[in-house]
Amino acid sequence: MIRGTFAIMAIMACCLSGPALAQAQVGSCHALLQGVAAGDFLTAELAEPVACREEQPHLPLAFDRGENAPMAVEDLSAGTYLGRLVLKPGAIAPAGSTLQLVVRTGPVIVEREVSAIRSIRAGRRGFVKAGDGQVLSAHFVDGAGAQ
Repeated sequence: MIRGTFAIMAIMACCLSGPALAQAQVGSCHALLQGVAAGDFLTAELAEPVACREEQPHLPLAFDRGENAPMAVEDLSAGTYLGRLVLKPGAIAPAGSTLQLVVRTGPVIVEREVSAIRSIRAGRRGFVKAGDGQVLSAHFVDGAGAQ
C-alpha cells in the first residue's frame, strides 16, 4: 500500500509541477551596472534587471562553491549582459583583501588591519590574518570590515 501511495504522489508531483517548473525557468535576466575586475565576485548589487535575450551569453566566469557565487575570470565591462544568472545579495571580500578588524568591549574600540584568508560573504564569519601572523575568526559586516 505504501508503494502505491508513493507512486500516486510522484505522478501528482510530476504532473502538477509542469507550469511551476516552466515559470521557474523563465527567471529574470541581468546586466552589469559597473565593471567587474578579474577575480572579483558578482553579487546582486552589481547588476540590474534587463529584458531577456534569445542568445545565451558565454561569459568568462568561474563558480566559487565556498561562497556560492560566480567570479569573473576576466575583466567585465559595465552593461555586460549576464542572462539568467542567479546572483545573491551581500558583498564578498575575496581572499587576500585588506579589511579593518574592529573589536568593541565596553567603551574601548580597537581597530586593526587584517587580510581575509579565504573569501568571506557579508553576514558570515571567516578567518582573517593580522600583520603579526595571528589568525582570528571574525564576522564580516558589509561596508564596515570584520568584527
